[in-house]
Amino acid sequence: MRPAGWTRPPRGRLTFTAELTDWSRRRLEAIAKPVCYPATANMVNEGDPAPPVYILESGVVKVQRTAQGDSSPMILDLGGPGDVLGVEDCLAGRPSHAAFVTTKPVKALEIPQRAFFTFLRDNHQAMAAIGQILAHRIRLRDTALAFSSVKVRSRLIAFLVRLLAVHGEPGKDGIVIDIGLNHSDIASAIGASVASVTAEMVKLKDEGYIATGYKTIHVKKPLRPDVSPPLVTENLPIDGLAHRLPGVTSRQC
Repeated sequence: MRPAGWTRPPRGRLTFTAELTDWSRRRLEAIAKPVCYPATANMVNEGDPAPPVYILESGVVKVQRTAQGDSSPMILDLGGPGDVLGVEDCLAGRPSHAAFVTTKPVKALEIPQRAFFTFLRDNHQAMAAIGQILAHRIRLRDTALAFSSVKVRSRLIAFLVRLLAVHGEPGKDGIVIDIGLNHSDIASAIGASVASVTAEMVKLKDEGYIATGYKTIHVKKPLRPDVSPPLVTENLPIDGLAHRLPGVTSRQC
């Protein structure tokens, strides 16, 4: 049951297929094949030659990269339904610069790199849509990078607010983030140690903001504005997050 006053805002990502005409979608489907992956599967490894492009239909995927051979991977992004993965490598004509690892079972359309490049070359509308998606993705990554110098709590809240906006689902006492991430994943995404993330999560629990389950986070009340919401929730409507939790009203800037 949805909490009182809860309405779903538009997702915080642009989706490629939603921008296409029916004719373009049919052309895209003609060169794609449906694929399925279980949770924790490697869809693409960093350095794979000519990796395919994926359009996610369901599930969640970690986009991660290792800086050095013996270093832990850093989560660069999280892909969800409607997202396009691998387009950067497709346009650059290069091997995969990142690995794709599922955190939830995934259904997707898989398109060979060369076929997707030809599809974009011959379809100006599709190319424009991809350009807009890439621009949005770069802006979000720049925003995340700007938080690298602030305290762990601020980085954690920024990350949780973003997850809430993009992946949150209604629960009994608030909004549930259930995308298969553990504390190690969160630490990787915000550039912090697992110990510091665990400590800050415990504080948020003790303060009544969140509750946690197995790889799930239940947001019970609005997180403290230690960070600027417009930066974290770019591309959401002004009142998008305000309607996610009961008892919160939106405001115009």
